[in-house]
Amino acid sequence: MALHKFIQKNVILQYNHFQLLAISSRKLSIIPTVYDGEQDPGPKFFSSGVQALLKRLTRPDFSKVFRKRTNSNRPVLKTPEYKFLTNEELQSEFSKANKTAARLLQMPPVVKVHQPINEVLSKDPALVGYDNTKYLFTDITFGVPNEHRLIVERDPDGTLQMSDHDTRKRLNQIYFPIQGRKVREPMMFADEEKLNSLLEAEKYEYILDRACIQYEPDEPSYQKVTSITYQHVDMKTNYKLLRSTRHFGPLAFYLTWHQSMDNLMLELLQMGVIREAVLLMGLRQAIHEDITFASDLNALVQQVLPMPVQAAKPDSLSEEDIQLDNKCIDCVVKYIAKNSAMKSQQELALQGFKEDYQQMVELSRGLRKAHGEA
Repeated sequence: MALHKFIQKNVILQYNHFQLLAISSRKLSIIPTVYDGEQDPGPKFFSSGVQALLKRLTRPDFSKVFRKRTNSNRPVLKTPEYKFLTNEELQSEFSKANKTAARLLQMPPVVKVHQPINEVLSKDPALVGYDNTKYLFTDITFGVPNEHRLIVERDPDGTLQMSDHDTRKRLNQIYFPIQGRKVREPMMFADEEKLNSLLEAEKYEYILDRACIQYEPDEPSYQKVTSITYQHVDMKTNYKLLRSTRHFGPLAFYLTWHQSMDNLMLELLQMGVIREAVLLMGLRQAIHEDITFASDLNALVQQVLPMPVQAAKPDSLSEEDIQLDNKCIDCVVKYIAKNSAMKSQQELALQGFKEDYQQMVELSRGLRKAHGEA
């Protein structure tokens, strides 16, 4: 579960029998949590059901996916081209855009932290005292994946052993450099104040993109940086800044894995996207299997998944939409009563949604009746 620690100094002033509390300073310290427990999140994350839920919860928006971004590592933006297309050609272009968007929204993997490498290959006492430095031997054969490349070290005491993860990473970066990755840790990650300043500036996507380049997904440093960023997003409820990016899926998975998803659930209810709230419940059931009405929930999730993404409030509702949304409302009511840790806030948000939704239902039915379609 996400942990937060607040350190503050308070000054209490008394004036005319009233006490005024003045907060002189406040410092926020987020305690990172990594995937280092007995259970490996990888099989859950890579399962087809969870991947479908995470991609749907990402809510792809082409205007955000293909937005202009300034980055020195990217090529210069080209002048857009305008074409006259037939319907078939237009559908072909849409298909290409969908494939490109799927590639750009490919989520960083969520895996368990790697285990230390403690593999001794041999010990040769005859080499003791030969030299006072360590020798590193690296296989630089082209085409060998870095994670499988043979890298060993000979210690001054004659021990020949496999190199640890940090040494392997440095040598791989020297012989086979990855664009954008530094041999030494960038100051934005090494200096806590610099990272905090970026978080306060809400540069979440920049932090996460940079972490994906600098670290491997199973490195403790990567998981600490992403954990701090996810928790900061959750505290500020700034989910919209990561929605329609490749990092929203891992964010939703992290919050659900650590059973801290209720803030996100509250945000979905406040936005009125009741179907995504059901998908988030389905994600919790897929990970923890702790929802009592699992069979009804899974059946409803299968109904919601093929439906188009509702990025904005619809102009009108069909009877099929009304029936599906009513099922979603009933499902959310059960979740709040039995599984939620924020019952009062979520009940209030759901009540506001139901009142607004009922007005929309009456308006849609009235329009169909006026047009003789009832």
